[in-house]
Amino acid sequence: MSKHPHSIKRIKKLIKNKELLLKLFSEKCLELTPENYSDVCRQVDNRLLEHYKSNIRSYQMARLEFAKYIKRFNLSSNQNYPIPSTPVRHERTPPQQNIETLKHGKRVTHFAKNMIDHWAQHNDFSPTQSLGFCLISTILFNGIYDNAELQKFLKIILKTDKFQSFLNLNHIVSLEIPNRHFGNQRIKNSDFSVSYTKTLVLNDIVKCWIYRLKHQEFDLLSDIDDAEQVINTCITECFPNEKVRYTDLLKYGFYYTQFLKNCGLDQMSICILKNDIYSSSPLETQLAAYFVQFEQTHTNTIENTCENRQVHSTANIAIDIAEVLVEIRQAIRAKNHRDQLIDLYSGRLSSALERLLLWTILRSKLTEPQLDRLNHIIQQQQRFERRLIQADFQPIKQSSLNTMFSQFAVQWLQATQDKDISSFSDADFEDLYGEMLLLKKETTRATLQKRLQEFHHKQTLFFNAPAVDLDNLIQVKICKTALISPHLFHSMLQQLKNTQGISVRDKNMFELIFILGFRAGLRINETLNIFVRDLLITEDAVMLTIRNNRNKNQKSYSAYRKIPLHHLLKADELRAFKTYSLNRKRLLKGQGKSLRQPLFLKQSLKETHENEVNSLLKQLIQPVFEEHSFTYHSLRHSAFNHLYLVLKNSSLADAFTDYTPHEQLCIRYALVRNKNTQQTWYALSHFAGHLTPETTCSSYLHLMHLAISYQLNQIQSPLLKEAFFNILKHDDGVKYPVQQRAIKQFLFDHLTKDRYKQHNHQHQPGQQQSIDSLMLGAHDSEMTFELLHHILATAKEEDLLLPEAIPLQIAQKFRARALHLKTSCINQKKSSRLFTTDFLRKSPEALVTMLPTNKEEKKIIHYVQKRFPTVHRKYQKQLNAIYTSYLEKVQPNSSQFVFDLNEKRQLKKFLSFINSLFPKKYLHLELSQQSKEQLKNTLQGLKLQSQNFSITNSSRVRFCFKHKDEKALGVFKLLIYLIIVSQT
Repeated sequence: MSKHPHSIKRIKKLIKNKELLLKLFSEKCLELTPENYSDVCRQVDNRLLEHYKSNIRSYQMARLEFAKYIKRFNLSSNQNYPIPSTPVRHERTPPQQNIETLKHGKRVTHFAKNMIDHWAQHNDFSPTQSLGFCLISTILFNGIYDNAELQKFLKIILKTDKFQSFLNLNHIVSLEIPNRHFGNQRIKNSDFSVSYTKTLVLNDIVKCWIYRLKHQEFDLLSDIDDAEQVINTCITECFPNEKVRYTDLLKYGFYYTQFLKNCGLDQMSICILKNDIYSSSPLETQLAAYFVQFEQTHTNTIENTCENRQVHSTANIAIDIAEVLVEIRQAIRAKNHRDQLIDLYSGRLSSALERLLLWTILRSKLTEPQLDRLNHIIQQQQRFERRLIQADFQPIKQSSLNTMFSQFAVQWLQATQDKDISSFSDADFEDLYGEMLLLKKETTRATLQKRLQEFHHKQTLFFNAPAVDLDNLIQVKICKTALISPHLFHSMLQQLKNTQGISVRDKNMFELIFILGFRAGLRINETLNIFVRDLLITEDAVMLTIRNNRNKNQKSYSAYRKIPLHHLLKADELRAFKTYSLNRKRLLKGQGKSLRQPLFLKQSLKETHENEVNSLLKQLIQPVFEEHSFTYHSLRHSAFNHLYLVLKNSSLADAFTDYTPHEQLCIRYALVRNKNTQQTWYALSHFAGHLTPETTCSSYLHLMHLAISYQLNQIQSPLLKEAFFNILKHDDGVKYPVQQRAIKQFLFDHLTKDRYKQHNHQHQPGQQQSIDSLMLGAHDSEMTFELLHHILATAKEEDLLLPEAIPLQIAQKFRARALHLKTSCINQKKSSRLFTTDFLRKSPEALVTMLPTNKEEKKIIHYVQKRFPTVHRKYQKQLNAIYTSYLEKVQPNSSQFVFDLNEKRQLKKFLSFINSLFPKKYLHLELSQQSKEQLKNTLQGLKLQSQNFSITNSSRVRFCFKHKDEKALGVFKLLIYLIIVSQT
């Protein structure tokens, strides 16, 4: 046993939990009799629920322990009490980090460090070693941790025609991965795919190895098909003392990305990359809308929109069975559906119908009289031996029960016709379920597979069915819903305005319906089911409540939610929505009608139908994007992919969404109020109306793998320039200077340029978007020195005059920084250095002096503000040292800074920053002739003129900021102070 403190603590916790459960079970079993068995089980169940509260995982494990305890109790006391049913787990939870995993992760990290050092020192790599290092780099830098994915990647790079695609401007590689862990290999159907797609943005280091392979004399069409052999051979040849092998890299390689600087991957993202949480990876067709070049739109006429529901084909089953099936469906829809289902169960039924109907009843929550009545029927007709207890039921909503029953009832009855289910073996059940899955389309298979797990679990409990390993049948849901890009969305709305045959009022209504789908991700039935009473409109906020209205119930209780439209909708869209909603509300009040009326009504005072909305959407997109299968649900998928990029603060948000950096900032501050990355996932699932993030990941976030891979690709490269040089040095015959120029051109012109600039609809030539959307002076930021001064100088928060793009939280953050800086300076008795003595005495509560009104000083402020983003990027690593030097050297009640001759490094850093930020004509140095000679090498890079110097006899160097006639400018200290506050 491990003696690590964490391990001991965990074991003690488990022992304590076991003791609690044993005490509870033993107490209850002492009073156990055949008559009160169900009551005792119910009491145990209630105690467990009360103890574990919202911890469903612990509750499930306790229920499993109770089932084991009853089984042991039967053996020890020669009793035959029925074993309580155990909960069925449908979703995986993220794996917990343990000490063993971290230990191996450190081994891989140590291996990666040795490998990078090897790259920096050697350039004599054989073609096979280059291929091995390419695959190792893919594991460490690109997030491929699965054997099947790596094998697929190996096959792609071994094809000569694929090389150019790695070096183009997109850098996107899609891997169609065979799904060998899931999916029934015996099911062979052209309409059914057993693969998933993973999209990668290739890391620069991986591209360097591919670049080298392209120019090596390497037989790319060779029979190399085993990535494991290539990697292990490479490690053995280059690192004979290393014990890390292929399996270690795949298993623990993801920890290396955690230890890299600027990675920032959260645990959920790592689990997604490792496929511990299954996700719907993007397909190439889903990205097509973002990269297509749109043609000029033209006028379209809408004719005969379809308002009839599509009639689904019904399977061929016996007439008598079909009649019972209709009765069951009618019973489920009734108000007293539980009683009606029990009535149907009491009649004579075939074996297939009996099992199906019992499962349907078990999905309902019965009252005590209903449970007693059902048990009486079971005993009277001798259906099976055991009695039902309250714990056997997993209640769901009536509408969900109807959906679940409809999902596979027909397929179950069709597959079991003329078959004796009681004699089925495990192989027969597996074949039976395989046939059922074949009868369903691929898009509806995933939810059906979950129901099959529950269904067979009940069969094993009540009908002694053999245990069946359903893993061969279960497959990750692959959602092929295409995404609608902002380009396409705005083109669609423009097409709507040019459309003939629709009234202006109806056009406004359809536009708002499409906006709600694209911005808030509402389902079509949720949008059309909005009542006027569901909106709470104030001067600066619009809250929408999604709830049941009339007979149009929501999908589940997790669909009840409140959505802040004022954060998600753009300004013009919000104004249009508020105007439409208030007019509708005013009209209803004028007519004396209740607000429990639909929000969206056509000019004919009729409600629009789902099929009408989908038909109109398809016809609007047709002239712009010809071959498409978009529906209103595609808007929902697009909304959550865009919201995901914004909440994760991904660099791709600028290219894939039409939210400006300010709008993105406001959305993040409103929806994710702290830096807890887990809250991002739960915020997404809440706005989607899902109970857990797993559902959102598995079906909606198609851009997720692309964003996570892109984030991995933004890691600050751990490679030295020598390592890049040695990787790319494929031809010894090329002389060094020529090769050096080739490296520079390749690294900076091909590898590091913006991969999505040509697709970014907001990109303007000559402008570079800032890293921080609140960067002083950046072209896409409203933060200025004047505004920052106003934020710090205004005593009361209610007097702040902030633009809409700057949230109040940002202003509070700046004020807290300034107060902390001032407090720390006072505590260190440096207050006179940062603030003048007179200023502190006259206005002790203020934080800064008045903003200068002098024309010359205003000119300096605008000059510094314009240059600051460029200078900030240039000195980003040295800024902390520069700010510290400023706070140490600034003199009380003076603009001078005094340096000793032995402080050359501080002086050079400080003057380099000042020289880059301020106009040179204002810089002034006082020093002796001897000091000037000693500092010749330090100052020569500044290229100062003679008028910037004055000679004194002092042994120290004095720097100040002066205007003509020896007049000092007071704006200098204020600007440096504002910069420190904005950056710390």
